[in-house]
Amino acid sequence: MSEILFGQSYYLRFDPKLWETMQPYPPLGTLYAASYLRAHGYDVALFDAMLATSENEWAKALDRHEPRFAVLYEDNFNYLSKMCLLRMRQAAFEMIAMARQRGCIVIVCGADASDHVSDYMGRGANYVLLGEGEYTLLELIDSLTGRKAISLEAILGLAYMPGDADLLSTKEHPGDTLKPVINSRRPDIHDLDGLPFPAWDLVDISRYQKIWQEHHG
Repeated sequence: MSEILFGQSYYLRFDPKLWETMQPYPPLGTLYAASYLRAHGYDVALFDAMLATSENEWAKALDRHEPRFAVLYEDNFNYLSKMCLLRMRQAAFEMIAMARQRGCIVIVCGADASDHVSDYMGRGANYVLLGEGEYTLLELIDSLTGRKAISLEAILGLAYMPGDADLLSTKEHPGDTLKPVINSRRPDIHDLDGLPFPAWDLVDISRYQKIWQEHHG
């Protein structure tokens, strides 16, 4: 069991252009976030969607780790390719639903979620982190776990529903009627050296090496 399960909705198989060239890369932004939370005492695990076959592997990871928090933490540069954006968004929505069905608190961070907060909350996300999310995520988790007395209103870069977001029913509150509270954004992180080294130990590097060797000699 892990308290926090990190994942992302970027599946190489769903991106025809990159699938053809077969150039996978680990989710660096997600690894930074996982490392940052772990450095502050949280037990974390990773679901690496890049080499997964479908969202069903996320469901298996949820069942294996039984996390309290499911965090979909996207690398923003993945969404520079608009031709695959809608498919990845659909994957994110399905992954959110899977996590909510298992009683997880769902937190989403990424460029698409920042631009479409109500859409993601309408599909079941409890919280959306706006922009770069490492510092915001730590403050949110600290608040939700009771480690620190931080009100949601005081957390920069956070979008949330007023009241108890865990009790929201997406059927009772369809996406077009949601009115999330959107706090002011947090300044971008310019000093990456202030973050812990990415949690490379959570990634199966041998799978990436094997694919590169098979397709690029």
